[in-house]
Amino acid sequence: MDGKQLAQNVWRYVVAFSRKAGRAGARIVLKFYYTLQYGDLSASEKAMVYAGIVYIVVPHDLLPRKFLGLFGMLDDVGVAAWIFKRINKHITPEIERRVDATLDKWFGPVVTIGYAE
Repeated sequence: MDGKQLAQNVWRYVVAFSRKAGRAGARIVLKFYYTLQYGDLSASEKAMVYAGIVYIVVPHDLLPRKFLGLFGMLDDVGVAAWIFKRINKHITPEIERRVDATLDKWFGPVVTIGYAE
């Protein structure tokens, strides 16, 4: 399997996961995915991010969410935090714009309600 096929397969999992996870859950996975595509990552960092995305979005876990509820999400949160710490310096404003554009396309734009003073 070449890099393009791998990215397409991972993208399908990202989309399916995002529908279930909602906007907030999808944000971090999209940051990882777009950093893979457009960031300046080493080969080992790319492998780590691919493995992390798959671990987060594939429904089979060491601590299954289905049976353990919130506690079952702790391993996913830990993996996401560890990867984010390692690649945060590669997340550019352009990657952030791509993430926001994709989230707006999938979930609609964020509406903020303010007040006038």
